[in-house]
Amino acid sequence: MSVRFFPSVWLYLASCTAALCVHPVRALELEWVTVGDPGNPPDTTGHGAVASPFQISKHEITVGHYVEFLNAIAAQSDAHGLWNGAQKIQRSGAPGAFHYAAEPKREREPVMQVRFLDALRFANWMHHGGAMGDTENGAYDIARQGGLAVHAPGAKVWIPTEDEWYKAAYHQPQAAGGPPGGYWAYPTRSHAAPKLAVPGDPGPNLANYLADPSPQPNGGVLRGFEHVMPAGSFPGSASHYGTLDQAGNAWEWIEASVFETQRVIRGGSMCASHEKLLSKVRTHASPARRYPDTGFRLARAIPPSS
Repeated sequence: MSVRFFPSVWLYLASCTAALCVHPVRALELEWVTVGDPGNPPDTTGHGAVASPFQISKHEITVGHYVEFLNAIAAQSDAHGLWNGAQKIQRSGAPGAFHYAAEPKREREPVMQVRFLDALRFANWMHHGGAMGDTENGAYDIARQGGLAVHAPGAKVWIPTEDEWYKAAYHQPQAAGGPPGGYWAYPTRSHAAPKLAVPGDPGPNLANYLADPSPQPNGGVLRGFEHVMPAGSFPGSASHYGTLDQAGNAWEWIEASVFETQRVIRGGSMCASHEKLLSKVRTHASPARRYPDTGFRLARAIPPSS
């Protein structure tokens, strides 16, 4: 049994009369934000220093995004077990003609119950431009490195490194309105714990997490795995660089390894206490494990057109 520790695109393959018909495709489109201020120093944890500007997806990968991935990669067969029924994704049809669809009203929620290996294969798929690209090579050489793979120098997209994820979440230069030292305690540009709210609330410093019965803050509100919210539910609570949901809603896999076999997870979830959202907290798990509150987002180099 794996234990987590807390130390201080479009492609649709349809079955035709005699064969599979490939419908027109387009690459999956994500919303990206730019993380600038290159060469920034780390904070007291030693994390956050990034030498060059980069981009990171504004939101976590959603159920809708993952459905597009499955319809591209796992329509004929699902040899790598990318789908499971707990992802809030329905599968219909038979081998050779599978079709995937989000459960009603779930499309905009972060996809969870995904292994780190699933995230690597998603990144490889994106690296090849969507469609039916190779999932085992590209950004990551899964065939050789397995669940401990790191992205290749020429990767077009990848799982954020810990410094990249950390900088996007917590960094704001003091000269740009940030705190002394340039790092916030929470990814909502705050040293105070976020408040709880309902989706769509435009206020600052809001997040979806478990509030302890006591003490403060927000005592008495308990949430479980079923209380996930749509990505971007609190548009006024972005990080300095514009990311949303790096605080709560879903833990996120990070491209960092610990203990030679584990991958790092950060950010807390809908049923984690506010302490788990703090910059000083990280957890870890086997890259082959799935959890009902863990997803991922992507990073990439800044395109020339940007």
